[in-house]
Amino acid sequence: MLETAHQQVVQLIEDFKTNADYYLSPSYTEAAVRQDFIDKFFTALGWDVAHNHQKNPYQQEVKVEKAQRQEGSQAQKRADYAFHLAPDYRTVQFFVEAKKPSRTLRKNQADYFQTAKYGWNSQTGVSVLTDFEEFVIIDCRHKPDFDTALSTEIKYYTYTDFLNQDTFAEVFWLFSREAVAAGNLQAYISNLPKPKGKSGKQGNLFGGGASIDDSFLEYIDEIRLQMAQAFYTGNPNLDNYQLTEATQRTIDRLVFMRFLEDKQIEPENLLHNIANAAKPWKKFIAECRRLDIKYNGIVFKPHFMDKDGFLGADEAQFREIAADLDHTNTPYDFNYIPIHILGNIYERFLGKVISIQDGKALIEQKPEVRKAGGVFYTPKYIVDYIVEHTVGPLLEKARYPSKVAELKVADIACGSGSFLIGVYGKLLDWYRSYYNQYPTAAKEAGCHWDEENGVWVLSIRQKQQILLDNVYGVDIDMQAAEVTQVSLFLKLLEDETMVTANEMNVLFAEKILPDLSGNIKCGNALIGYDIMDNLPDFDRSHQRSINPFEFEQAFPKVFRRPQKGFDAIVGNPPYVKVSSKEQKDQRAYFEQHYQHQNYQYDLYLLFLERSGALLAENGKIGMIVPNTWLQSLTYTEIRRYLLNDYRWQKILHGKEHIFDAVVDTHVLIFEKGRLNGKNLFDVEMAENCQISSYQRLDQNHFDKQGGIINILATPEETTLFEKIKKQSITLKDCTFSTVGVKPFQTGKGKPPQSKETVKDKPYVKEDCPKPEGENWKPLMRGSLMNKYISYWNEDSWIQYGEWLAEPRQPEIFSATEKIIVRQTADRIIATLIGKDIICRDNLYIVIPTTVNAKFALAVLNSKPTDFCYYQLNPESGEVLAQVKKAHVEQLLLPKVNQANQTLHNQLVKLADQMLQAKQNAKTAETESDQTFYNQHIAFLDDKINQTVYQMYGLNDEEIALIEKRAG
Repeated sequence: MLETAHQQVVQLIEDFKTNADYYLSPSYTEAAVRQDFIDKFFTALGWDVAHNHQKNPYQQEVKVEKAQRQEGSQAQKRADYAFHLAPDYRTVQFFVEAKKPSRTLRKNQADYFQTAKYGWNSQTGVSVLTDFEEFVIIDCRHKPDFDTALSTEIKYYTYTDFLNQDTFAEVFWLFSREAVAAGNLQAYISNLPKPKGKSGKQGNLFGGGASIDDSFLEYIDEIRLQMAQAFYTGNPNLDNYQLTEATQRTIDRLVFMRFLEDKQIEPENLLHNIANAAKPWKKFIAECRRLDIKYNGIVFKPHFMDKDGFLGADEAQFREIAADLDHTNTPYDFNYIPIHILGNIYERFLGKVISIQDGKALIEQKPEVRKAGGVFYTPKYIVDYIVEHTVGPLLEKARYPSKVAELKVADIACGSGSFLIGVYGKLLDWYRSYYNQYPTAAKEAGCHWDEENGVWVLSIRQKQQILLDNVYGVDIDMQAAEVTQVSLFLKLLEDETMVTANEMNVLFAEKILPDLSGNIKCGNALIGYDIMDNLPDFDRSHQRSINPFEFEQAFPKVFRRPQKGFDAIVGNPPYVKVSSKEQKDQRAYFEQHYQHQNYQYDLYLLFLERSGALLAENGKIGMIVPNTWLQSLTYTEIRRYLLNDYRWQKILHGKEHIFDAVVDTHVLIFEKGRLNGKNLFDVEMAENCQISSYQRLDQNHFDKQGGIINILATPEETTLFEKIKKQSITLKDCTFSTVGVKPFQTGKGKPPQSKETVKDKPYVKEDCPKPEGENWKPLMRGSLMNKYISYWNEDSWIQYGEWLAEPRQPEIFSATEKIIVRQTADRIIATLIGKDIICRDNLYIVIPTTVNAKFALAVLNSKPTDFCYYQLNPESGEVLAQVKKAHVEQLLLPKVNQANQTLHNQLVKLADQMLQAKQNAKTAETESDQTFYNQHIAFLDDKINQTVYQMYGLNDEEIALIEKRAG
């Protein structure tokens, strides 16, 4: 492929050289060089630039921009070429910006800035600027800055450089179709040096290597603070709710205006005219009134801040904001910022709220967000996966537009609307495909014929109706409900132009945006109005914070039809435990209304149960949730419910953390309805944004009474685990176990510890001899032990007593023999320690009551225990894996009887020998001694494993299963 491509490019080079004077003349246009050279160059790289094979305009990997400019505009709005990879025709891999050869690219800041701007807004990482004579790879990871635009150059070539095949190969193995599909370009971008902070302008719009979402979020946070302060100064009677709402609406309008400009739906001077008006705020309000007449929707809908009595933003301040957002001053280009990236920005935006303290506006995290550790946006590939496997099958079954129009899909914790954008996009794609397959139906339905691309396109009216027919959302936060509507409007207008928008508005005398107030609602999806019976009437603020919601009343078209309920519910519910102290009313309500929860209420589990009540029979649920419900011993009720009331179709396991948050999640694709015989479902793996098949399981294989579930274990492993369990007792049955001492926590201990005590840590001394004074005892922590060995070296001490935050009972540490188990590990690591050694809280202490300590130690450190532990908690290989106390208590020891007493005694002896061998290896001074003891340890380890296998009566096949899993 490389050789063939090089031959074709060499011919282009020779053609250019032969007539260079003509091609370098000002009269030779950009359109001509594209047709004569650039098109052919990338065709040689394996791309179907001319669409000789990819005829369907909706399924073309190379989108070539016709030389379209807005009337009277000097700024081109779209890159000349956008390269994608099937089947994802929305995500740009890289752009190519073309210029005519008479320009000297290396000296043209504007061209570098323009190319970087396209790539940065679409997050491509790199893009290409070329006039064929010159070929420049541009770094698009930086926030574009015109003053330093020339520094974005990564690599520069002239066309004659490509006569050398090795030089050409550098470009080929980055930008050819084959290379991009193989991931070469992404790997190249990942290995580029990190963007450095850039000199030049700083402030709202300029800076270092910030990503588009981080940068724009920071920018709109600045605007929000400025606007809130200005609004409060002029209108001091506003409460926090009103202030937040007015500020949010203003930002929504500004962003929407920029979107309309960049999409060429409105003239590009909209914000420019506002910024340059004598009174920018008044001009802004006047434009909002004009746009409301044309567009409708929540964005420009009359609001209390539009009234004459409302004192808006300071005119000078608002002029600066509008000027910053003017397309001539900003690096942000909403034509290229994907809608899902805007969703990411808004999702994080929604995690904060405005408050007033001492007359100053402040932005702070909402309490529930702070409790959850932040806002974590669902990656696009996860949204796409969920939509594909919930809405996708519904569309296949419906087959016809009349049936598709009846589908009702919801996200009942919709946030910024990312899942609903995905749902809406899937529906639009289905309609486009259907109508291009059936042209007569397209014409009758009101589609428009796109003469230029030879394809039927949906009218704005049709896209409005699809949204109203199919898409529903609920969120407890009014801001979120508003942002969801804005996001859906942006999606609706994504492919529109000024011509199509005006046609809708003028020819049909209809507003461009639909009224979504009946589809997107604000309310608490978990709590109905019956909670009001138990709330005090006078506490309006508390009632408002609970924000009860009735689905049947809010969505009569969904719940007053024969099938009664949604056909699919998708989303990413909040992962927050319900506080017993702060949320007594809610807990009492959940206890009364939710039948499939254990004593500990977690919002994501409540949302799973609530979704079942809201789904129609055979409806689909697609959610990304923590995986704790599978194996936590306290979640038996939800397991029983999900196993018995749903037909499982897919579980996508996150092999790595799907979110930035430290939480293990997976995707559930379930169908509401009782099992009827065998039901096979797919377990799949998500890693590095790629999805692969793992195994297929029968749902009937799991314990219908709510026992723990391991979807990563094979059926053979599960069967073996059950066999081992029948011959075993748990550690809980024969030992006492607890977690070690927690030395410090503000407010705990006697007397209560101060912040200074927690900071100074006076009760713990490391890397020193025993301190003087009373109560100093040896301190053991997780890093000071391993299997059968302690590395404590008389240099770690704790002053033990009631002044510690959680000292535990003193008699625990006076026990003569104690097994300790490391907490931070993906398998069981245990050893034996003696009397008066205090253990930190990253260790579990196991004191045998009816079993020999050394026998238990040998079994715990054996491969059969590694195998069994994986069945209880499959975290093998995970960086932040943790052994939980509940897991320790569920670990198994073989039952000892007369028949296997000899094997039991042998394990006691082997453990004794292993403890000594490990100690000998630790103190070995010569290499030969170390080798000798290590070989002895390996022999003993194998002997222990074989003896435990014998105690369980395992055959060769079963032993092979354990060896394979234990590694």
